[in-house]
Amino acid sequence: MPRRLRTRTSVLLAAAILSLAAGCSLNDGKGAPGARRGPIEGTFIQYQDWMMKMDERAWHRELDAMQRAGIRLIIIQWLEMNDSRFIPSDSAAVDPTRIILEYADTHEMEVFIGLAYADLWWTRLKDQRYLTLAAQTSIQVANEAWARYGRHRSFAGWYLPQELRDANYPSQHIDALRNFLKGLGDWCRTLSGGKRVLISPSMSGLVPPELFERSYTSLLLGSGVDVVILQDGIGARGWDNDLEGHVVPYFRAMRAACQTAGVTMWSVIEIFHHGGKPSESAPASIERVDRQLAAESPFVSTFVMFDFFHYMSPYRGDAQKRLYNDYLHELVAPTGSSR
Repeated sequence: MPRRLRTRTSVLLAAAILSLAAGCSLNDGKGAPGARRGPIEGTFIQYQDWMMKMDERAWHRELDAMQRAGIRLIIIQWLEMNDSRFIPSDSAAVDPTRIILEYADTHEMEVFIGLAYADLWWTRLKDQRYLTLAAQTSIQVANEAWARYGRHRSFAGWYLPQELRDANYPSQHIDALRNFLKGLGDWCRTLSGGKRVLISPSMSGLVPPELFERSYTSLLLGSGVDVVILQDGIGARGWDNDLEGHVVPYFRAMRAACQTAGVTMWSVIEIFHHGGKPSESAPASIERVDRQLAAESPFVSTFVMFDFFHYMSPYRGDAQKRLYNDYLHELVAPTGSSR
């Protein structure tokens, strides 16, 4: 992918043509801003064991960098992942979630708290007994999280980390998944006085867009989900060469499903590219991130990157620092503010 940046005029023109090809105006869809020129609002933070060893100063340095990049929304992906728990049992230990919430309280940011996730989800999600167990585990984490963090005004809602794909789910499976989402989401919403519930499905092109739309319309109706954050798949699937061809049909289909179900739709901008293995993932170029924004902006009004900490933090490495500086220059500085 060439490092040379395209001019703003060419990006805007490409977005306009893309929008017409998608059969919608640039402002089609609630709050859709059309050709996007500005910072991405949010980022996921995916806790890993090594990150628990960072001290408060290191976390503040990361959060300051996020704020300079215009980030005002943080989604903590999970508080429990397989055998790893990210709520410290030792009251004297550094608690990254507390640090993030305290920072967000004083910087007008919002934080969504993720619950429990296990890799078993992908092989057991058709098993009703497993769905019940997964919900119970996440409810326990939600109870603990609310008791520990609920006083923070930046605590904006909940993220359910069990991802869904674009598989051809039979109707009884869709019913079971809908019940899972509704039961867990209702518990979290009641616990927290009505705070929003978010999910983030992925897409891989396994089913045609029409079936994708029908399946998610059925799934979302009555699910109690407030926001769907659709992963654009560009980094995970290596779709750099046909980015628009993959994004537009599925984003259009998901937007239609969300509109029918009365659910808000956001986008996950994957700011990395794969080198064959997850361990070989590296930051994307600013040119590709720009193309992603242009392709997806006709369908959503809010973007969340995956993820700042690993792929854009100026404290991770030279490639991350380069993307960070390019991002500040191209997408933050021209707006006149970080919104």
